[in-house]
Amino acid sequence: MLAEILDEALARVRPSEEEERHMKAVAREVIEKVDAEARKSGLDVYAIHVGSTARGTWLRGKKDIDIFLMFPADTPRERLEEDGLRLAKAISPMHEERYAEHPYVTASYKGLDVDLVPCYRVKDAAHIQSAVDRSPFHNEYVMRHIDGLHDQVRLLKQFTRGAGVYGSELRTQGFSGYLCELLVIKYGSFMGVVQHGANFRPGTIIDIEGLVNGIEHKEPLVVIDPVDPGRNVAAALSEQKLCEFIDACRRFIASPSLDHFFPPPYVPIKKGELEGLLASRGTLLIAVTFKTPDVVEDTLYPQLRKAEASIVRLLERHEFKVYRSGVWSNGRSAVVLEMLVWRLPAIERHMGPPLQEREHSERFREKYPEAYVMGCRYAVDLPRRYENAADLIRDGLKSCGLGKHVAASIAGGFDILLNVDALELGPEFAAYLAQFLHAPRR
Repeated sequence: MLAEILDEALARVRPSEEEERHMKAVAREVIEKVDAEARKSGLDVYAIHVGSTARGTWLRGKKDIDIFLMFPADTPRERLEEDGLRLAKAISPMHEERYAEHPYVTASYKGLDVDLVPCYRVKDAAHIQSAVDRSPFHNEYVMRHIDGLHDQVRLLKQFTRGAGVYGSELRTQGFSGYLCELLVIKYGSFMGVVQHGANFRPGTIIDIEGLVNGIEHKEPLVVIDPVDPGRNVAAALSEQKLCEFIDACRRFIASPSLDHFFPPPYVPIKKGELEGLLASRGTLLIAVTFKTPDVVEDTLYPQLRKAEASIVRLLERHEFKVYRSGVWSNGRSAVVLEMLVWRLPAIERHMGPPLQEREHSERFREKYPEAYVMGCRYAVDLPRRYENAADLIRDGLKSCGLGKHVAASIAGGFDILLNVDALELGPEFAAYLAQFLHAPRR
């Protein structure tokens, strides 16, 4: 039964022969065009195909290719950027300039998106001048060690996707494709990774080549990069996503099924369902919404999470209780809170100094004649400034630590939506809410 499940999962994610041919043909043509343009310009530059499409570990339906433009290591950064962009833009009139550590181009070519990335050709990863310079070494390492395990990597990628933990971008904080490749190389098969993954724990260290060099990593999972021993390949993986992966491995071992690879999607929760769910839970939903800042996701999501943590701290300082929180973003962004306690009594106790501190305690008693003794201290009941969590957020949000771009967006205006009013954010947010509240999948 297990073999049948894995065969069926693989049949769904392995690219067709036509996809393979087209991908390879496009990569070959683009490389030839870059090399010809470089020769015409008198540049000592050549192109190589990198990433999962070069290594044969990509999943069916993938529509992008990574082509790296290899510049001599002594090329000035300005020349690399200028010449790299010019070579890349010559590939197709349909292109877009993008920015990471330095500029690159995404060109549309024969139905595929081709990322053309300038980098330095250095002798080893110890001499990289930018993060992208590692990629050719990753390519070489995987192609040298993959040893027929391409389909096992595909299974692991789809499994992590099904578990919601695939993708190393800061939105997801999950497993990168390279990390999946290394785990399969280490453990020999998809099931080898699952069997070992079920026993992972925060603090696990994996060192395929035995290169540990005394550098300490604080991340929950440490996978030493075999081409750059000072780097943790799993640095982007959050503890939450690691633990979700551990749980997914254990559940698959206990009850293998295709649903682990292709789970039913979360359907947008309807108004009546949300009302019933919140009523049964006895909680309140708060969505703090604002226009999404015009920045890339890897800039946006750390700031959204910073805002989330700051709002939770604000609420809990004032004795409100947050059950869970999260962030969401599309055209608008939202910090989402499920509240256990969102309304408090009209009074709050204010404690004074111990009675043995006579001078201070008597001064407190003079200030508050209605003070009473509680234990060995004076205390007084005062009117509570904020009885309602939404009122506190409304007054206190702009003074929270929010991150530059989120703060600017909130300064331009924000809304606080309660319970079913949050569904105004649209069907994608309603699907997010179903997942956030652990509503049943359908």
